Amino acid sequence: MLKPMVAMLVDESVAGRYVSPMDWLWPIYQEYVTRLAGTSQVQSSDLGQAFLEILANSIATLYVMEPIGDTIRFRAMGQWPIPDVPELLADPNAFIADQFGGGKYKINFHHAQSFVCTHNFRTYGEERWREMKEIECD
Repeated sequence: MLKPMVAMLVDESVAGRYVSPMDWLWPIYQEYVTRLAGTSQVQSSDLGQAFLEILANSIATLYVMEPIGDTIRFRAMGQWPIPDVPELLADPNAFIADQFGGGKYKINFHHAQSFVCTHNFRTYGEERWREMKEIECD
């Protein structure tokens, strides 16, 4: 249903780079949006519009996966309302690499008080996050 709209927003000439939040966010938000569309919480029958409304009211929290012994600690590095970080939406790998350097990361997405989804990323370069303070998340 949303595939034609996604295709219109994606520039096929840019290989290996996200050119629309729809390419990478819609697949991970789809189940959540579809579930809300079946309830009174989403007033619009248009899933695309519902997705954009939910996205506009979502928060992204970035964690670095810090190896400690035989386990991994998730260290919070940033938390933003989605509308405040268009660079993250446009090219998440570049955003993470530019801000925090190389490493393994995950981003948790929340809408209101609900967990929506998570997505993992791998960036390369100097691990600048090691010298940064962990943030406290709400």
